[in-house]
Order: sequence, then C-alpha cells, then structure tokens
Amino acid sequence: MKKVTIWKFTATLAFLCTLGACSNSSSPDDEDDYGTSTKPTSATSTKSSAKSNTKSSASNANLAACEALKEVLAAPSNFNIEKDADSDTSWTLSWDYTRNDNRPEEGFEIQVLDMDTESPEWEYEGSSNADVSIYRLKGEKKAGKYYRVVAVDKCAKSKESNRMQIKSNGYGDNDVGKEKTDVPTDVAIARIAPSVWELSWKYADTKDDPNRKFVIQTSKLKDFKWTGIKKPLDGNVRHYYIEGRDMIETYFRLAVVNSGDTSAFTEAVQLTPEIAYRDYMALEVPVPTPKITLEYTEAYDRDGDPETKEKTYLTAAATYTITDKFISKYIVESEYTDTVYYEARWFTSLEHYNYYKGSCEGKKKSEVVTGKVECDSCYWVETIPYQEPSISKRFNVFQDFADAARKNHVYDDCYSRAEDSAELADCLESHVRGVCGYYVQLRIVWKDNVNGKGKGATDWSEWTQPFNVGDISGSDVLCSK
Repeated sequence: MKKVTIWKFTATLAFLCTLGACSNSSSPDDEDDYGTSTKPTSATSTKSSAKSNTKSSASNANLAACEALKEVLAAPSNFNIEKDADSDTSWTLSWDYTRNDNRPEEGFEIQVLDMDTESPEWEYEGSSNADVSIYRLKGEKKAGKYYRVVAVDKCAKSKESNRMQIKSNGYGDNDVGKEKTDVPTDVAIARIAPSVWELSWKYADTKDDPNRKFVIQTSKLKDFKWTGIKKPLDGNVRHYYIEGRDMIETYFRLAVVNSGDTSAFTEAVQLTPEIAYRDYMALEVPVPTPKITLEYTEAYDRDGDPETKEKTYLTAAATYTITDKFISKYIVESEYTDTVYYEARWFTSLEHYNYYKGSCEGKKKSEVVTGKVECDSCYWVETIPYQEPSISKRFNVFQDFADAARKNHVYDDCYSRAEDSAELADCLESHVRGVCGYYVQLRIVWKDNVNGKGKGATDWSEWTQPFNVGDISGSDVLCSK
C-alpha cells in the first residue's frame, strides 16, 4: 500500500501548477467509455478515433472488465479547505489518500453542494490527476457552499470524503490559527399553547457579546429550501416562539454569528403534531369527587290525605365537583391564552327524558318499532368557568323545558292519564328518575389568541372516565324505584 501525503504548500505549489495540478485536468467535453456523464471522471480519458463498431466492441469488453473487479476503490480522507492569505477568492483544498495498489485511482473529483438552490444536490466542481491530493479553488460567491472529494477510475467513484464548508468570512471550517465559532447545542421544540411552540437551544459561551447573533432558518419538507427569519436574534436569547398550526411539519435549524463569523448550522429539528406540552403548560385530565351529591324536592300527597307525610319527588339534582388537577395558573396567565374552561358532557344510553334538547342532529340514531327515529346515546355539553369547578344536572317537572309552550308538558301528560293521586305521583317521579340514567364526563378546553380574539386554535385534555348518577351512594332512594 502506498501512502500519499499532503505536499508542503510553500515548497510545491509552483511545481504543481506547472504540472496542471492547480486546474482541471480534463475538459468537460471529454467523455469516458463507461458512463453517460458529461463531467470528466478521469484524467486519462481520451476521445476515441476508432470506428463506431470498433468502439462498441471495446466498450463491451471494458464493461465486462469493470464487472469483474473485486477490489474497492479507496476513498480520500482528512479533506480540508484553507483560505489563501493573499486572496479573498482563492482557497487550497487538500486531502489524504491511501491507494489500493490492486485498484489505483486515475484521478480525483471535487464536488460542491449549494443549499440555497431550489433542489440542492452535489455537483461537479473540478478534478485533479492521480497522485495529486491538492486543488486550487478560485472564484467569487463560494461562501456557504460545501465541498468534498472522491477518487475515480474508469469504472466507478469511491465513497466520499468528509465534507467542509466555506464560512461567511471566507475561511474553511477548520482553518489553522483561526478562532472557531461553536455551534449551538441541545436544540429542542416544546409546545406551550394550542398553536404555539418554543424553539430552545444552549450555547457554550455564556458571556454577553453585542456582536453575537443567532440565525434561524426554516424549510418545508416538500422543497427543503432554507429561508431565514426576518431578523436575527440577539446573542443573549436562547428561545424563539413559533406561532400557527401552518408551521406543523416545518424544519428548523440555527447557527451563531460572532463578529461576522458564522458557525455551521445545527442538525434540523422538525415541528410535528406529536410534540408534547412543556410540563407546566400541559392539559391534565381533571379529577372529580368520588361521589355525586343527589338532592330531591318533595311535594304532592301520594294518597290525597293531607294528614299523611307521603311526598312525591318533583325535582332531582346531581352535583359533580372537580377536586384535583385544576387548570394550571401558567395556562390562565399565559399571554397566548384567549379562554380556558371546563367542559361537562352529560349523556344517557337512551334519551327518553331529554325533551327540551329534542334534536338528534349529529348524534347516533336508531329506528324504533314505531318507525320513529329516536336518539341513542344522545348527549349535550355544558361549559364551566375554571373558577367554578362544580356542575349539576337537574330534572324538574315544571322547569326542564326551554320552550315556554311545553313547560307543563310532563305534568299535563301525567294528569291526563292518572286516575288518582298515587298514579299521578308515580308518573311525575318516573320523569324525575330520568336523572338516574345519566353519565357525566369532564375535560379542560383551551383556546389561544394567535389569530386574534376568539379566532385562535383550540385544544382539549382527555375526558375523565364516565360517572353514572345511578351508581352513587344514596341514589337508591330515588333510582331504585
């Protein structure tokens, strides 16, 4: 194995240039016999002067020879870029190469990547001859571009070397003697509101520097074209707020600028719907009281005898109270919060008593024997301010109807069918006992103000498990009849 080392620049540069090592060693018009690329891949490629049938035969033979190769073409290593001291438009590219003697290189190809193009990809930049592990790069507008090198022969290209970037000040990533700029670390995204996220990072140098700025770039997955935010962030800032659900699936990366010297960009992080809330901004599931308080109102003699104490239940109320996991004060006091409140959802297996809600629109429906469509598992939602974490469901013979014209429907219906006070009482209580079939669940609802008052995005906690009124302690007084 032969070790090719980097020649000392001061002693050999002039000699290399006389040999053509400082310029492209083959013309873009040259083509080899083993591919369709219009870029030169070997310093030894020549134009064929043979007849077309002779050339075709030679090509087939050479292709067969390439397929028979078992040795791997060695890859360059320790690729480096150094800015020439006497020029702002000239750099020296160098690398190490350990040749595989059973498959020697025929040259080297330098490749360039420009991330500011619409569809970035590695492209041909130039080439050097075999044994020449140095290349002179010249030209303007090289800052920000990445470079690498591969070894080539007539059959293939080797794996790529490490890549290096020319920084905004014109220097390479690791120019000897130049002060390096640290890259920001621990880049992360956390959710802090229904449609607000916080991009955060750390930076090793904690000293204040008026010349330091952080640059943030974004890119959509569909085109991967990076665009910088309008204004760089001050050097003492370690967070950036991302607003709007239209930013979901966007990639973010950042770099630091110290006195004009821009670091490499961090690895990109993506904003996804799965990103969790920051701990103290999380929407936790409310925890209710382990029991529901049931109240009754008694009236009407069952037997018509004013001397007896028998009464009829005309109202019932089940009260459900939140006892833990209250809405966080950080959510209530957040600058991004529009409203935050509790939601209660009442529902039954069969909605026979929900006269005043009436409609089955948007709910599960079922056909009954009569052919009339009735609600199955109907429900409705009530909102509760976070300052008042207590709700109740009431059944009242005379007050359960929003429509005044139907207000006395239950009593009138029962009165028309009852033959005595006892039957009237049973009929009225059968309506009140409807509360026993109800279940209730709770959750937290949070709306932010990113798009303006009342127009922000909304998010919810999970619902609590359903609690049934008929299962609570003491409900058997009403519900067991």
